[in-house]
Parts: sequence; C-alpha cells; structure tokens
Amino acid sequence: MIPQIPQEPELDLARLGQILRRNIRTLLLFAASLGLLTFLVSWLQAPTYQASSRLLAAQSSAFSGSSLLGTVPSQNLIDAEAYREAALSSLVLGRTLQTAGLKSDPGDLERFARSARVRTIEGQNSNVIILSIRNADPQKAAELANIWASSLMRWDDERVRGSFGSYRESLEAQLAVVRNQISQATNRSSENLSGLLTLQATLQRDIDLVRALERSASGQLTLIDQAIAPARPTSPRPTLYAAVAFVVGLVLALGLLLLREASVRTVRNADEAFGLTSLPILGEFPEIPASAGRALSPEIAGYLDINVTHMIAGGGPRIIAVTSPAALEGKSSVAISLARACAKAGKRTLIIDLNSRRPVLHQEFRISQGGDIVSTLVNLPGIQPQPHLVENNLYVIPCLQPIENPPRLLSELFRPFIESLKESGQYDVVILDTPPVLTVTDTLIIAPYVSGVLMVVREGQTDKRQLRSALEILKRVGAQTLGLVMNRVREGQTLPKPDKVYEGSSKSTGIFRPATEKKQ
Repeated sequence: MIPQIPQEPELDLARLGQILRRNIRTLLLFAASLGLLTFLVSWLQAPTYQASSRLLAAQSSAFSGSSLLGTVPSQNLIDAEAYREAALSSLVLGRTLQTAGLKSDPGDLERFARSARVRTIEGQNSNVIILSIRNADPQKAAELANIWASSLMRWDDERVRGSFGSYRESLEAQLAVVRNQISQATNRSSENLSGLLTLQATLQRDIDLVRALERSASGQLTLIDQAIAPARPTSPRPTLYAAVAFVVGLVLALGLLLLREASVRTVRNADEAFGLTSLPILGEFPEIPASAGRALSPEIAGYLDINVTHMIAGGGPRIIAVTSPAALEGKSSVAISLARACAKAGKRTLIIDLNSRRPVLHQEFRISQGGDIVSTLVNLPGIQPQPHLVENNLYVIPCLQPIENPPRLLSELFRPFIESLKESGQYDVVILDTPPVLTVTDTLIIAPYVSGVLMVVREGQTDKRQLRSALEILKRVGAQTLGLVMNRVREGQTLPKPDKVYEGSSKSTGIFRPATEKKQ
C-alpha cells in the first residue's frame, strides 16, 4: 500500500523571495498601470470643496444659581450623538436650504444630506460639533456650512426656551389652582388662608423669574469657528489616489500571484523542481515532436551520462534505476537515451526492462523472441543471462511475456540477479527501466539494491505532491536518489543555450545543474 502523500510545505521566505524576483517586473508594471489609470480618472473628475464650521456644546451659566431649575431638563449637557442626529434631521436641514434660498423638497433634502458630514469630539464637560459641507463651489460650501450651523443653534435655542415655556405653564397652572382655593376660602381658618397666600406669592415670583429666563435663555451651542471658503479641493486628489492605487495594486497583484502559485499543482520548470526537492538537475531534455518517438537529444544524454558517472563513486558496474512518480512522464525514453549515450562513450551497457506491465524496450529495439527478464530470473543461477546485442556496446534484456505476480518474483529473485551481474563484471553500466513509484510497488523492491535512482520529471505534467511523495517513499526504503531529469522542457529553457556551431543539426543541449546553481 502506498503511503499517504504528504502535504505540500508552506510558502517560506526563501521561496517567496524566488517568486518575487521572478515576477517583480510584472508586479511593478501592474501596480504602476493601476496607479496611472487612477491618476488619469481622478484628474478628469470635477473638484469638490469642503467647508466646515465648529460649534461648542457646553452647559449655559444662566442655569446656575437658581433653586427653580432643578427640574428644568435643559440644564444638563446633551450627548454629542443627540446633536449629530439633530443636525441631520429634516427640520434643521430644511431650514438650512430655505435660508439659503434653495428648494427643500424630499429629494433636495436627500441630496443635501449626502453632501453633509457631522463629526463630534466628546470631552468631559463639553463637546465639539463639526459641520462640513461639500460642494463644487467653495464659496457656496462655506455659506451652506455657516447657515447649517445657525440653523442648528436656532434649534437648540428653541429647545431650551421650549423647556422654560413648559415649566412656566406648569407654574401658571399651579397658580390658578391656588387662586381658586383662595377665592373659596371665606369660611376657612386664618392659618390656611395665610398659607395659600404665601404659596401664591411664591408661585408668582417663580413665574416672573422663569419668564425672565425664558426671554434671555439660549441653547448650549456656541459658534467657535466660522466656515471659510477653502483654497484647495478636498477631492479628487490625483497624486494621493495614484499612490494608494499603486500600493493596493501591488498587494493585489502579489495576492493573485501567490494564489496562482498555490493553485498550480504541476512542476513548471527546473528551478521549481529544485526548490521542491533540493536535488540537483542532472539533465534537461527539450520537448520533441510526437513523430520523433522516443529519440531524445543525444547531447543531453551524454551530459547526463557524465553527471551520473561523477555522482556514483566506487568500482564495479554502476546500476541505475530510472523511474518517475507517475506514468507518461518519459522515464523509458530517458532510460533508452542514457543507455545509448553510455554505449556511445565506449562503456559496455546493459539495459533491462523491469516495467513488466507496460514494457517498451522490445518495441524500441525490435526484439520479438529469445531470452527476456522473466526467463532470466527464473533460470538463475543455472543459466546465465543471455542479453540481446542491439547496438555497439549496448545489450538489452527485454520483457516479452506477462508476469503473473511481479512483486513476488522481484522480491525472491531480483537481489540474486543483481549480485550475479556485479560478480560477472561483464558490464560497466546497468540501466533499469522501472515502473512509476506511485503506481505499483515494483520500484520500491528494486531501488535498495541499485547504485542510484534517477527521477524523471515532466515539465507541466508531474504533480508537485506526487514528486515529493515518490522521493519520500524511496528514502524510506533506503534508496539513493541521484537527482532529477527534466523532460519535455520548453524550447529555449534548457541550459546551456543551443549553439548550432557545436551541435550540428541538434536544436538543444543540456548540462548538469548543481544544487547551488540558479537559473539566470
């Protein structure tokens, strides 16, 4: 059973830096374009001016010092939020428009309310009310702000005087009752009559005092700053808007970039493959036409041979398993190309088809009969392998018949087979074309007994999580992964760049990319 695929690692700072360096021009271009567009749009808009008047809300000193006023509601400081609601009420806004000589229909009130702003600053014993009006005409904005402040102050004065009037009417009603009682007190004792006369005098005095206060009373609002016509428009502000749009565009572009990075599941290039695995890129085969079959670039295969030779130390034959995370990623083509490159370099090379479920070597080299891997494994140690010589220095052991239970056969016979190849010393290089790691368990049985494993990665198709999972599984079984081989790389992306002077008719080349090297 294949272990569960591990989760892809979180985006670290190093990888984020790589992404930013790779896309910094696109990010800046997007942000600059958005900033320029915002600047042009705001520049074409009509300017709007804002004028503000300021009012101070504090308890009036006229209410202090009188024992009458304990029940007068206007003596306490009104909450700033109440003034805010009053300033935006239809009564105050309507009076403002009427005083300014403008229409005060419901539609006009709604439009005026949208251009009006109220801001409050609350203190311990006082509040500041800031009334702001926006208008295309700076003079009109200042005029309306001042009229609005006057209308709010008028409302506040009427509120206070109304409270005095209500209190005066209450006292007058009490005085009328007392006078009625006095007029009916002919048969009462002198003490009751004296009390009523005293109460009548007290009420009359209080009424006179309340009337005096009512005539001179004012609200809690005082104008402290009259609105003046602004010299500069409040909006639009093209430079500020463009700067904000640039920053927002940069953040938005970065977010979209990271979202795209997170949504892409396949390996897109060699740099990304190295960043995911930290394994060296030993070769990069370019994309080839479908008509070319399995013939990959011989120059890149030669580089791959050199790189593998230097990665495997010690004597004896170098036994190399070529695999991939999943099917259809080109591992058989890479194995065949590497075998031909080794044979061309003068090394006695043996390539074995261990992909018994989908064998391809017999088709590539046109072998239809004779010994194959099944007969070779079953007849050991009595009969030595009889490989097919297909090219100079190149021998093949194909798979010509199906295997009923490949894992069982490999578990029992593969290790003795490999040991016999090593002891014979007939070959310099043995290349094993194995099944994908995540498809069947055959490769996991083979990998611990070879000199090294080459992992083939197809650009734009190999899944990132599958690649990491395949490498993790090989590590668990004790296999040594030499590096990655990129396949189907886009034209012009391989290193070094093609040079027809040295390559003849070939269109591409490849080179070992060590773990410390980055693509320029």
